Amino acid sequence: MGLQGNRLKELKEDQFHLAEVSFNTNKIFSLWKMKIRAKIIGPKVHNVGYRYLLLNEADNLGLKGFSARNVMENGNQIVSILIEGDEEMIAKFREFVQINRPETAEVAEVYFENFLGHVESVSKFAFRFQSMQVSKGVNSILKIESVQYNMLKNQDRMLEKQDRMLEKQDRMLEKQDQMLEKQDESVELLKGVKDDTSAIRDEIHQSASSTLEEKYEQLSREIAEIKASISEIKAKVS
Repeated sequence: MGLQGNRLKELKEDQFHLAEVSFNTNKIFSLWKMKIRAKIIGPKVHNVGYRYLLLNEADNLGLKGFSARNVMENGNQIVSILIEGDEEMIAKFREFVQINRPETAEVAEVYFENFLGHVESVSKFAFRFQSMQVSKGVNSILKIESVQYNMLKNQDRMLEKQDRMLEKQDRMLEKQDQMLEKQDESVELLKGVKDDTSAIRDEIHQSASSTLEEKYEQLSREIAEIKASISEIKAKVS
């Protein structure tokens, strides 16, 4: 073989090595690029801590990509999950999803399918999820503050009504006191009338008694005079 033959041989060997490297690279790339979509369906899979549970497991397994969304399809609650990683890690994650769930969750079905689109990194989703939870917490605090403010307003209105009721009650008590004062005055007046009536009655009684005694004495004198006249007449007749 001449120089040219050696050169061709070297070129073939280089091509072989490049092909081998390309094959190994594609193999590794295909392992890391393995992606699936999981759907957890049930009457109660939202707001039970499902995404937090799955995010922790994705981080523990070292998955390259992960995201989870709460969605509604045909009236059903669904947690839609995208994951990316090597075959072994994805198999472990699938097993975890099939076995584990939050205590208050109600799951009807879990299924998996291949996925070809983009999957965001675990760290990016974790940051976004944390931001969503903080935002939700802030909104909850604002709602609580709004509820407390409305409760305080209602309480103020109730206190105002109570104050008005107490004012009316005070006015009623004042009127009642005035009525009692008038009643006392009426009682005193009646007592005076009664005393005056008793005095008049006593006076009438005394007056009537004196008149009767005078009439009795006069009648007695008249009877005595009649008897004396009868005695004189009898004496003359005899």
